Amino acid sequence: MSLNASLEPAGLVLRVHRPFVTRQRLLAVQEVRRRLAARGLLVPVPIPHGGSTVLRCGRRWAELEGFIPHERPEPTPETFVSMFAAMGTLHRAMAKINLPVPRPLVAIYAPPGTLRRWLPITESAVRGDPEAAAAARLLRELTGRLRGQWVSASRLPVHLVHGDMHLSNVCRTPEGGTAYLDFGFLARRPRIHEIAYSLSWSIFALDGHLALNRFDWTIIPQLVAAYELAADTVLTAAERVALAPYTAAAPLYHAAIAGFTNDPAGHLKAELPYMRLSEWLLAQPEALLG
Repeated sequence: MSLNASLEPAGLVLRVHRPFVTRQRLLAVQEVRRRLAARGLLVPVPIPHGGSTVLRCGRRWAELEGFIPHERPEPTPETFVSMFAAMGTLHRAMAKINLPVPRPLVAIYAPPGTLRRWLPITESAVRGDPEAAAAARLLRELTGRLRGQWVSASRLPVHLVHGDMHLSNVCRTPEGGTAYLDFGFLARRPRIHEIAYSLSWSIFALDGHLALNRFDWTIIPQLVAAYELAADTVLTAAERVALAPYTAAAPLYHAAIAGFTNDPAGHLKAELPYMRLSEWLLAQPEALLG
């Protein structure tokens, strides 16, 4: 969501944001990062330039931050356990930050009502491709099932969340610490959304979508337990009910936006294996509960 340029030998990163990112939102996200850093978390901290931490780069807003040496862990069950523990640590800190942050204009979050509004656009865009049209029909069917199982955000714990927790954004430092990167999707959301989105990504990265009936689903309670221990909290009963539909919503989001891409049919067909995860979870929500 941003163009990042490494500035050597200064050891800085120039992050140029998309045109729709406002100065108000950027300043708010910077303040969240400052507060996280003050709590001892390793996050990119904005560096002033010309008297401000926000600067113009052409017609876009940009910022400077210090480069954090890091490496992306390989996707293994062990590294995902560590990632969920890191998420719990981050959530414990973010839950204490009472700061208004304008919502991102683009986010990987879409409840059933939003998906239903996007469906006609995607269906129309892929109508000429029989395979993609069939995938669109499946998408509509799964969105209907999702609506029947959805748990309203009003019933769930809500606080600031990172918004895009996966191994590229939760990295290891040379000293063995955790670096939290790319807060472009930061928003006040149900915390189960963040957990669920990361679960969907983790299952996919572990090739679970290739054989869902043979996937080792016992890893899921381990991930949740690692999160709860680090967050010093437990999922509520409503969150446990919400875990499957919110996890299923992530692949459906990526499929539903096909109509807004340059290649709607190709995009939707590429998302079909990910949609199968949604289909499985909506039919067997108990798979995530251990």
